[in-house]
Amino acid sequence: MIDKNIEMAMLYDVYGKLLTEKQQDIFKEYYLYNLSLREIAENRNISYQGVRDSIKTSENMLRSFEEKINMLKLLVKVKKAYNLCDEKDLNLKREELKNLLKVEDDM
Repeated sequence: MIDKNIEMAMLYDVYGKLLTEKQQDIFKEYYLYNLSLREIAENRNISYQGVRDSIKTSENMLRSFEEKINMLKLLVKVKKAYNLCDEKDLNLKREELKNLLKVEDDM
């Protein structure tokens, strides 16, 4: 299982622009700059609960986007396929590459 902070950072990289500007800012302060909820609330002059709600809403939205679109899953597959292409004997990896790139099974 992937660490939640890494998962959220990856999802943000793919879908972050779909959040509001305020959600993006709070999300980045929490996940990327490692500020506490209290620090964010004090810096923005908003309630602790408001910061917490914004982060939870953003997390849920990012996960929902991935469930519907599967872009992160596709990017991971493409990265694996790209790495296979670096193998010395690509013919040996051809079947693995075909299986990896099967899209119809995942959608």
